[in-house]
Amino acid sequence: MTIQAITELSYEWATLDERRLKFLQNYFQGAKAVVTVEGGTKTVPLSELNASAHLQGITDMPPALKIARVVDGLGEFMEKHGLLEFRVLEAATLAQEPADVSAAPAAAKPPAGPAESVAPGSEAAKQRHAEKVEEVLLFLDTIEDADENRTQSSTRVEEMLNEGRAGRYSSQGVEAAVEEIIKKGSSPAMKAIAGLKGSDQTYAHCTDMSVILQECYTDLLMRQGKKVSDANRRFVLVAGFMHDIGKSEVPKDILESTERFAPDSREMQMMRSHTTYGARILTEIGSNSITVNVAHYHHVKKDATLFTSYPNVPYDEVLPITRLASIVDVYQALIGRRKYKKNWVPGKAIEYVRKLRGTEFEDRMLDSFVDALGIYPVGSLVRLSTNELAFVLSIGPKDHSDRPVVAVVENAQGELLSHHTLVDLMVEADIRVEEVIDHYEHYNKTEDQAFEIFQSIRIAR
Repeated sequence: MTIQAITELSYEWATLDERRLKFLQNYFQGAKAVVTVEGGTKTVPLSELNASAHLQGITDMPPALKIARVVDGLGEFMEKHGLLEFRVLEAATLAQEPADVSAAPAAAKPPAGPAESVAPGSEAAKQRHAEKVEEVLLFLDTIEDADENRTQSSTRVEEMLNEGRAGRYSSQGVEAAVEEIIKKGSSPAMKAIAGLKGSDQTYAHCTDMSVILQECYTDLLMRQGKKVSDANRRFVLVAGFMHDIGKSEVPKDILESTERFAPDSREMQMMRSHTTYGARILTEIGSNSITVNVAHYHHVKKDATLFTSYPNVPYDEVLPITRLASIVDVYQALIGRRKYKKNWVPGKAIEYVRKLRGTEFEDRMLDSFVDALGIYPVGSLVRLSTNELAFVLSIGPKDHSDRPVVAVVENAQGELLSHHTLVDLMVEADIRVEEVIDHYEHYNKTEDQAFEIFQSIRIAR
C-alpha cells in the first residue's frame, strides 16, 4: 500500500514555523499542501509553502517517497510527528479512488497516554492517592480567584460586544482577561464553576466555552505526550473568547430575548448569521486564520443536513480545533442558564453529548472531549453507594472513569457536613457512584447554594 495524502494533523501544526516547514519539505518532497485561505482551502506545492501558512493536510504524495510506503513502524513515526490520519492506495488498484483508512494502526487517533493498569483497591492505587490529594488541595485553593476571574472575564466579553456594536472592534479586553487566567492558573476551577453556577446566554457563555475548550485542548496535547506552553493556552483561550463576536451584529433585543424563535423566523436567521459576521469581523481586525475558523464554523456538524449545522460548508474545511469547539459549545449551552430553559448538570450533559456521536460530532474529538471532562466532570454532585452525597474534585482515570475523587458534603441521613472527607474511589473499591444528582434541585435555598457548598469544601492537610 502507498500513502496518497495526510488528512488529519495534530494541533501543533496550527501555526507553521521554519522547523516544521523544513521537516515537510525534507520528507514530502514533490507533494502538495492543503492550506486554509479566506473562504476555504487551496492546494499549493510544498516547495512554495511559507511559514505563515496554515496547513490543513498534505496531498498528491509521489509514490516514490520513502514515507509514502506503508511499512512496519510508519504509524509510530506519523504519530510522533502529529500526522494522525492518512489515505492509502492499494498497490493493485492505484488508478482507483483511494480508500480512507480511518483505522490505520497508531495513526488513526492520538494515543491515550500510558496504559492505565492500576486496579481499584490495589497498592498502586493507594500509592497514587497522595499525589491526587495534593492536586485537589491546590485546586480548592484556586476557586475564589477563579470565580472572580470568571465574573471579570464575562464583563470583558460584554464590553467587547458593546464596543463592537459601536463599530470599535478589538480583542484587547479579552486578551487582558486571558493573561489574568493564565497568571493565576484559573481555568480548571473556572471549568468547574461553569457547571455549578450556569451562565447567561452570551457573555459568561464565551468565558465558560473558552476555558472548557482550553482544558480539553490541553488534555489532548498531554495525552499525545506534548508539552503545553502558556502560548498554547493563550492561543486557544482567545479563540474561545472571540468565537461569538459576530453576535455584536445581532440586535440586542434579539440576542437577549427570552423567546424561542421559530426555525424560519427573521430572528433565527439573524442569530444563525452570527458565525458569518464573526468571521468577517475577525478577518478585518487581523485575527489569525484559526480563530476565524473557530468563529465561522463552530456550528458546523458532521451531518450537514441537520438544522443546527451552519453555514453549509464541507466538513473537511472545519479545523480539528473547531470540531472540538463545536462539542464544547453544545455542552456549555446545555449546562448554561437560559431564561427559556432549565440548565443541565454536567454529568447529564455529558450523557447527552455522547449520544451525538457520528451525527453531530466525529468519534475522535468526542472521545477526546469525554476523556478530558470525565463522565462525572469536576463539580458534579453524585450519590455514593453509601447513600452519601459528594462533589467530584478529580475525575477518574481513563479505564476507570466511574471512579473519581470526591468530597463528601452530606451524610446518609441528609445532613450537610461542616467537615469534609476526601474519598478516592480508586482506593475505596467497595464504594461506587450510584447516580448523578441535579444540584440545582437538591440545593435550592438560594440560586447559588450548590456553588457556595462546593466553595466551602475544606479538606484537612
